[in-house]
Amino acid sequence: MELQNYLKTKGLDSLQSEFKIKINRHQEFTNLVCLKYSQLESPLENLIVQQCRGIILDEANNWSVVSYPYDKFFNYGEQSAAKINWDNAVVYEKLDGSLMTLFFYQGEWRVQSSGTADGSGQVNTSKYSFKKLFWKVWQQLGYDFPQEIEYCFMFELMTPYNRIVVRQLENQLTLHGVRNVNTLKEENPLIWSNKYSWQIAKTYPFNDLSAIIKATATLDPLEGEGYIVCDTNFNRIKIKSAEYVQLSHIRSSITTRKILEIVITNEGEEFLTYFPEYVKLHQQITERYEKLVADIETTYQDHQNLPEQKDFALAIKHLPYAGTLFALRAGKVSSVKESLKNTSIPKLESLLNLDELDFDFIIQELR
Repeated sequence: MELQNYLKTKGLDSLQSEFKIKINRHQEFTNLVCLKYSQLESPLENLIVQQCRGIILDEANNWSVVSYPYDKFFNYGEQSAAKINWDNAVVYEKLDGSLMTLFFYQGEWRVQSSGTADGSGQVNTSKYSFKKLFWKVWQQLGYDFPQEIEYCFMFELMTPYNRIVVRQLENQLTLHGVRNVNTLKEENPLIWSNKYSWQIAKTYPFNDLSAIIKATATLDPLEGEGYIVCDTNFNRIKIKSAEYVQLSHIRSSITTRKILEIVITNEGEEFLTYFPEYVKLHQQITERYEKLVADIETTYQDHQNLPEQKDFALAIKHLPYAGTLFALRAGKVSSVKESLKNTSIPKLESLLNLDELDFDFIIQELR
């Protein structure tokens, strides 16, 4: 394959510098290298770059393939999108979770994420690694290991922990791809799903692009992301719901700071309708915010009747929210909340001591 040929002639450092490829080594087997393109910096139209979508190669064995999920595939309408043979194409549900690939190495079945060779990346703000979460769900579902060690198996991990946009009410591990790592050829995942009783991605009876586009227009983004079209040569394109794309941009920007902004502007009800897993975080920040407001109001009431500005200043200048008290006395704001709304977010984060919060409560415990 093109990627292996490049590495054999030019090496890993050149791959990284020329194509901006991210390199991740397996923590136990450091000869195993996981390669992932940069969405922002890599030339995505390049075939070598497209092959770097989580592939694991063995540096100590002439860059042999150990695990090979998918090449990058594109949204319909993009210049690099594959041409689909609609005569034999299958339309799958596009699953909204984390790509996890099961592969065999050194006598054991192992798992990787698309960016780490050993699945060691942290799942959002939880204490789970992707590897730990994968095996927890694997055992919970009672899945059996395959017998064919020359294959790798691509699953979508979907749990409340790693939710993106679509609501995940239960833990799922869904097969959607299979590849022989010796021949590098993909195979129909349905055969393997039937053999090992693994859940497989849903299919739909659409037979042209216009029907799929029409379906995405009415797709609830909290119920589904969109569709993937795959023909018998394993050419793929993806078609996403426009509403899903909008929500995913919002979801990807959710931070403690964003929740604080929502609390200050009193927009929590709408936000929590879409992302109920943040209820507890929103509640804790709200409680801290309301306590801060009450403390400032009490302090102001205790000092507002001091006749001299000098006495007022001496009494409150040491307080971290002195600026709000001065603004209230000068009549520049009519309330504490009005003043705080105009306060910089970093300053408010400091006043509320948000760095003390334990983020493990953000996501519910796995059932």
